[in-house]
Amino acid sequence: MTETVEDGRSAPSSTLHRIEDGIVFLLVAALVVLSCAQILLRNWFDISFLWVDPATRHLVLWASFLGALVASREAQHIRIDAVLRLLKPRGQRIATVFGDAVAASVCALLAYIAVRFVADERQYGGNVFLDIPQWWLQTVFPLVFCGMAMRFLLSAYHLAKDEIDA
Repeated sequence: MTETVEDGRSAPSSTLHRIEDGIVFLLVAALVVLSCAQILLRNWFDISFLWVDPATRHLVLWASFLGALVASREAQHIRIDAVLRLLKPRGQRIATVFGDAVAASVCALLAYIAVRFVADERQYGGNVFLDIPQWWLQTVFPLVFCGMAMRFLLSAYHLAKDEIDA
């Protein structure tokens, strides 16, 4: 049996959330440190490392995608809710279930496409910097889209279950 934490989540879920938050924090911290170091090295010593610029671009990519995963976890993602405001509470719940199911389907499709993209990059792609294969850095696409698909699917399931039970 899993124990629960204060906000009702299971302990493994809470641990996963802390890991996600920690990774995003580390990515953003590395982005800030590398960017500031590169600026200082260029301005004060007229030197720079060629790998820092592509590394910062990939750090931005990873931080933004993992940030989107966190936003979907916290239900802080972009949502078109103009019509929801016109509906009664039950209609809002039904529309939210439908919207989450559509979002899960779109994210699942994007995850599938991203897996094929990464597989192609693995077969034909080169290295980005420091001899790191490009496909390694692109694994963020299928990971995040798959994670978001699962989150939206679980959200739709729980909302539908609550609506049926009510």
